[in-house]
Amino acid sequence: MRIVGCLLAFIFLFSCMDKTSIPSNVIPRAKMENVLWDMIVADRYAYQVLIRDSLKLDVKQKTQELYSQVLKIHRVKDEEFITSFRFYMSRPDLIRSMFDSLSAKANRMRGEVYKPITKPAGTLEIPKVLAK
Repeated sequence: MRIVGCLLAFIFLFSCMDKTSIPSNVIPRAKMENVLWDMIVADRYAYQVLIRDSLKLDVKQKTQELYSQVLKIHRVKDEEFITSFRFYMSRPDLIRSMFDSLSAKANRMRGEVYKPITKPAGTLEIPKVLAK
């Protein structure tokens, strides 16, 4: 009977644990999201800009340098990022919400870049300085 009681207490203890808690050695979610966003931006830059100079540059090395700069800006060590990334990847619920948030941010930015023109085509706006 004692074993059953201990087993029930053990099960109760683990069922009450906070499943969204993040260990102290892991980067907090908001900061990790910012780091990942900057990593994505650095990767896009490398893919769209550096690849054009691939004869002159070692694109892989330059991309790694960009990643290092991102980590340095956010004051994150390589090992800390790797540990945190592995933790978040092991938690599909957390990483999914993080990637959804990053995707929404990208869509908002894309929407700002491609705003429709509100003036009819062919109209010319004369600056106020020249209109006098």
